[in-house]
Amino acid sequence: MCGKTKLVVLVIVQIAMNGLCSAEGENLTYIAQVLDKVVRLEVKVKELEKDMKKTNADTKDVLENVNNVLDNKTAELELLQDRDYTPIIAFNAYSPVDMSLDTSQILILQTVRLNEGNGYDNVLGVFTAPVTGLYFFVAHICNYAGRGIHYDIMLEHNTIAKSTQFNNVQYDCSSTSAVTMVTKGQRAYVKCTSGNTSPQVQDDTLRQTSFSGFLLQRKFS
Repeated sequence: MCGKTKLVVLVIVQIAMNGLCSAEGENLTYIAQVLDKVVRLEVKVKELEKDMKKTNADTKDVLENVNNVLDNKTAELELLQDRDYTPIIAFNAYSPVDMSLDTSQILILQTVRLNEGNGYDNVLGVFTAPVTGLYFFVAHICNYAGRGIHYDIMLEHNTIAKSTQFNNVQYDCSSTSAVTMVTKGQRAYVKCTSGNTSPQVQDDTLRQTSFSGFLLQRKFS
């Protein structure tokens, strides 16, 4: 090979090597840039994960607080509903066991038409208040012609209403009533205040002696 030919080959080889080096340099620069972007992206992903964990924790705390508030409000609502709740308490009894009453004898009515709350005892003739509250009581007493009947509605040992009924010509009836506060466990009843050995109380198909009462409003302490 002549000298000129060798020189041309060397020049071509050098040019090729320079091109290869230049391409490798560009590739290395590109790879470095890509790696830098990957590293930055990884950092951002980690920051995002950290933010998401914090957000999840904050969300969990908020949800727990909301649940606690709901539980508290539910309990308060149930308490208010219970406090506002007035049970149905009412009774109506008739048909006297004894037509001749002694002084201070309790009028016992054996037939119970209504007894919501199971407060009236038809053996003793006494109503016992299941709850504390404002109650209404009414006694309707019918008497024999020519014989008077004197009676009181009692709350324990205190008179809360009274009446006297007398008709010299025919059978007759009278009523008396009271609205009063009653404490749970207190007893209400009708008693005769002036006894007689002869029949005083009348009860038939036209007249009905009775004792009734009901709770108007429950009272909470």
